[in-house]
Amino acid sequence: MKKVKSILNIFMAFIATFAININMDKTLSFTQSFSANSVVYLLIFVLVYWLLSDIDKVKNKRLNICSLILAVILALCETLGSCMRINGDIVSIVSVKGLVNFIGYGTLIYGIVFKLFSILENKEILNKDIKIFTNNKRSFFIVWGLIFILWIPYFLKHYPGICTSDSMDQISQTLGINLLTNHHPVFHTFLISIAINIGKSVGSMVTGIAIYSIFQMIILSAIFSFTLYYMAKRNIDIRIRLVGLLFFALYPINSIYSVTMWKDILFSGVILLFVIALSEVAFNKDKFMSSKFKNVLLVISMILVILFKNNGIYIVVLTLPFLFIVAKKYYKRLIVCSAIVIGFYMLWKGPVFSLLNVKEVSPREALTIPVQQIARITKYHGDELNEKERKNINKYLPLEKLPEIYVPTLSDNVKNSLNDEEFKKDKGTFIKTWIGLVAKYPVTAIESFIEGCYGYWYPEYTYWTYLTGIEKYGQLDIEASPLLKSEKLNFIERMINNRSLPIISMTFSIGCAFWVLITFAMYCIYTQKYAKLLAYAPILVLWLTCLASPVSGEYRYIYAMFITLPLLIGISFLKESKKEVLEDK
Repeated sequence: MKKVKSILNIFMAFIATFAININMDKTLSFTQSFSANSVVYLLIFVLVYWLLSDIDKVKNKRLNICSLILAVILALCETLGSCMRINGDIVSIVSVKGLVNFIGYGTLIYGIVFKLFSILENKEILNKDIKIFTNNKRSFFIVWGLIFILWIPYFLKHYPGICTSDSMDQISQTLGINLLTNHHPVFHTFLISIAINIGKSVGSMVTGIAIYSIFQMIILSAIFSFTLYYMAKRNIDIRIRLVGLLFFALYPINSIYSVTMWKDILFSGVILLFVIALSEVAFNKDKFMSSKFKNVLLVISMILVILFKNNGIYIVVLTLPFLFIVAKKYYKRLIVCSAIVIGFYMLWKGPVFSLLNVKEVSPREALTIPVQQIARITKYHGDELNEKERKNINKYLPLEKLPEIYVPTLSDNVKNSLNDEEFKKDKGTFIKTWIGLVAKYPVTAIESFIEGCYGYWYPEYTYWTYLTGIEKYGQLDIEASPLLKSEKLNFIERMINNRSLPIISMTFSIGCAFWVLITFAMYCIYTQKYAKLLAYAPILVLWLTCLASPVSGEYRYIYAMFITLPLLIGISFLKESKKEVLEDK
């Protein structure tokens, strides 16, 4: 029996090595890929064989099942992503190369996850604190100041701040040049208006942008410092907290985003606060739910999530069921909290919007998936469409132009060509036409969806992560005025854009971050600490909303996932067997 297992492990190690070889040399044919001559593949083969052999020594059915489920999910992400990126279809997943990819990556991931979970389960927590890195107010302010100071060079380099067309549109709304709309969150536009008006009163709009940048740096660094303070309060492993500090203070995206005027930045910050509140519920629901003050903080965190981005309402509403499950004993209090939040949302979107004369956004913003699927079907099956289908499509979208303007990973071209008036007058025909086309060409429709979102779960997908400067926009004549020139910062920013350095490049990968997220979520399932999954709920819901976003993988949309990872990893790893770990100091 041992010889059979050993032979099987050798075979699976070969498959895993071949799968990696195929992915690393995509310019070669399938047979040529097998002939690649590199010691790297030998090392990979030995690693996989060692992992599989080590697994045979451990008898743990639950660990096997959890590792296998996660391996299947991640291998499917890798294989589907590769098929879309290389071939532009999903049919190739059933080819020999596709199957080798799936089985090979599945084997490698299974071995790594099994080993990782085994190590984490038996790892001791280090609770030793550094004097300036504990759960006291002094530490909070020191860490807050440290993070803020380390971001200042980026502020000076990009002075007065980074403003894209979205930012300039909001500035124009504050000045009355553009109509006030809910395309960008009205509350965020209101914050921008305060900074711009102060700036104009004491100097110029450039000063106003600088004021906003400083304000955002203060708020974001405070949230990060509070997160580390909370992690210390929960006695999360000191090593994780130190890595968290380095991440918050030195990860260049945090520094660049802190001076970027986007709704996504502060929205991500309040998502982190919401996750902290949910973590408290998961760890000590009796103490948390019995405290009116903490209930108020929970409500405020949910309201802030709603205020800072339009899809915030989905994140809150879809997280509430998990909150009710974990704290079902306090369902009456949760009903009151939920009613307050939903009531506020209705008041905000109703009377307040009417009072402020907020113009509703075009319905096209919610139609990314349907219009992209219709466009792809038109491009690849246009000659097969009957007269009625062509007439109905042309009613809402420019039929003849669709094949030309369709971009699989970006919906803006097709979405912006939608006839809003026709859609508002007759939504039914649009929906029936769309459903009919999806039913007629299901594979093409699925391919449209996958290629439109695979950047959110495929680690090798690349797209820009940040922008710099102040974009020219309409009547506004504002220019960046850098106060610092730094070749070191230029090098860091080029490195982020080029994504050419192994390992480091993956720290900017949305797909990689998602893999880490669901790996530790699965670890919570494996250790049967299901309540901890409550803290994951907002990020998973945010991730789901991103699948319907106009871009296949835009970093800023999912930025909250990156900044919540230190906390989520920490609480997943936290051992709950010791009562003092769970109790407040």
